[in-house]
Amino acid sequence: MKMLEPKADNLLENNAALGWREEIPQGGDSPGGLVRPSGWLQFKTGAATGEQTLRNLETAVSLLQTASDGLLEIDKAVTAAIGVSQRHWLEGDRKLPPAPELKEDLARFAAQVDGVVRSCRFQGRGLLNGQSGLVGEGRGVEFIRGGPDTVSSPPEGYQVTIQSLPTRGFLMGAVPLDQDWIRAETEIFLAEGERFVRYRPEPDVSVEGFITGLRTALHTSGLNMEVGTTRQNRLLIRHAQYGSQPRFKGSSRMTPLLSKRPGRLEWNRRGRDVQGTIGGETAFGIGRVLMGYLDNKATAELAVAWKGGATQPTENLTCRVAQNAIAFHDGEDGGRAVARLALPSFHSSLLGRWVDTLTGYRCLADIRASTWDELLDTLYMLYSISGELEEWKERAAIWIERYQNRALAVLRRGMVTPEGKPSAGARFPQPSPDTPERMAGEIRNRMAP
Repeated sequence: MKMLEPKADNLLENNAALGWREEIPQGGDSPGGLVRPSGWLQFKTGAATGEQTLRNLETAVSLLQTASDGLLEIDKAVTAAIGVSQRHWLEGDRKLPPAPELKEDLARFAAQVDGVVRSCRFQGRGLLNGQSGLVGEGRGVEFIRGGPDTVSSPPEGYQVTIQSLPTRGFLMGAVPLDQDWIRAETEIFLAEGERFVRYRPEPDVSVEGFITGLRTALHTSGLNMEVGTTRQNRLLIRHAQYGSQPRFKGSSRMTPLLSKRPGRLEWNRRGRDVQGTIGGETAFGIGRVLMGYLDNKATAELAVAWKGGATQPTENLTCRVAQNAIAFHDGEDGGRAVARLALPSFHSSLLGRWVDTLTGYRCLADIRASTWDELLDTLYMLYSISGELEEWKERAAIWIERYQNRALAVLRRGMVTPEGKPSAGARFPQPSPDTPERMAGEIRNRMAP
């Protein structure tokens, strides 16, 4: 990873007008001092010269390469945590609690993530701690992330309106759960994707023993569901995650304990995604997460999570954010500052906040393995975080390729205006069509780590 020394003592713009403290946001800290640090790639007025545009593109590529190295190191730590957790899950004795050293290993991997977040810097600017992206905090909701086009909120924050609360998908039996029905049942089948469980209750098991045995079978098979009963004492199977996306199916072979018709597989009733608005603009829901549409003027890609329960109020919900994205001239659209780079914070206290867990912890920093239920939740959170990291690694790779190709295009144009005259400040001659290899080699040398 390229670790460059800071070249500027002060990277902050004055936010006194907004009433926000001037602090560089650190990974995992409360963003009470939301700031918008200035960057060496930003230009207030005028058009960039050809040489300046090329330098911007070189800097952007180097910055993204540094960030990509950091993301790779974080991904290695998460992958190692998944491997250790999977090994304990598959090889552990369910009659005993998980091995104590597993908890220490998980804490060590989370600390490794935070170490990468702190050390991944470029010319004094943090790349993975929110200093080069959107930082925020919520009241009644939890700030998740934003995009390069998310606009900083006013001091009071964006108002979040919840119009419909999220729910979880479920399967519910048709008859009350009692020992007569349990005695008549031979198998409860549940499946989600490629994972499934066949639970065969003992004939003389009690109602409490039946629920405990089914819950243990679900967790042993890695199914992310919980077992309970309704007010009418019917069997209830609910997915751990909120929203309409999780899908599973199940049946009871001989009785209507789970199937309305014995022996018939039934799909779960879908959950409901949260619905509402952010800052008065439309948003769409994914489980508990509410995200602004891409064409929103202020809240594009701004995502918040509803963390309350069904009985908690949905009024006076706000999210306060500050945009730290790097804007710079990239040689397109007449030299205006059209390019933006935004990388969120990957601190362990922020990763995984969108994942619901049955045992109650809410982020990577909280993962633990004192019980098998907690270990199962840990695995599901780690899987989700790994998928998120893959998306960001791919996005960084796309940005790197985009700005490398744009720099090559700037060289090929030879820094000339649309009228065919050399642009102001250009130091590169107009290239000949028969020298593409020389130009490609030149730009590669400029962008070498």
